[in-house]
Amino acid sequence: MPNAVRLHDEKAAVFSLEKLVWRDGPLCPHCGETSRLGRLSGQSTPIGAWKCYACRKPFTVRHRTIFQNSHVPMHVWLQGLYLLIASQNRLSSQKLGQILGVSVRTAWHLKTKIIAGLAVAGDDPEPCNGARRIDRVVRGPVPDDPSPPQPGQAVHKARYERFLKAIEHLADSRSDVLFLEALHMLVRPSRDPCRGSGETRRFVEQQLELSLFDDGHRQMGGCRNGLRNGDES
Repeated sequence: MPNAVRLHDEKAAVFSLEKLVWRDGPLCPHCGETSRLGRLSGQSTPIGAWKCYACRKPFTVRHRTIFQNSHVPMHVWLQGLYLLIASQNRLSSQKLGQILGVSVRTAWHLKTKIIAGLAVAGDDPEPCNGARRIDRVVRGPVPDDPSPPQPGQAVHKARYERFLKAIEHLADSRSDVLFLEALHMLVRPSRDPCRGSGETRRFVEQQLELSLFDDGHRQMGGCRNGLRNGDES
């Protein structure tokens, strides 16, 4: 299924996002070049890194999206987005962190940025492009790979198994559609939640202040009071 979002590991998630964002092939976000581009494949090179040989600058598909400069792996972002969409934002930061295998602080950051990003995108009159190459979500078990395991593969597999268990009674075709719509909104270029409407900007600034000065328990309390749809367990 080439036109599908895959969530089970980093390589699958990044390549899925590339098909979603670059419908006509990779494009340099710095200069607009479409031909003199090359994928970087060194052992220390992050998955999904490209280089433009016109302007000599590196880039990834995350550039100019809310995912840019984030240390959180792309498959964790996508799994987190699906969990929030399927649960209608009722998943607490603590529970989200347990499922994704990240700290409460990281889960809170992920949740806050997704909600703020969707709020900003929802206020934008520009419609999503209808010519989409991604039309389904793969959320079934991953077949066993006979090749030698790669570094981090066991961690990715354990995380994905927790994810599948968490969405067992939440995932359906409607959740898939809502997830894809939300993902399309979040990958529109130049969407920065901190540059949105005054209301959204104040909300994000308040949450960032909480993250700097409060402990994990109070962070979750702050989110619970600030989210429009609640942050219930």
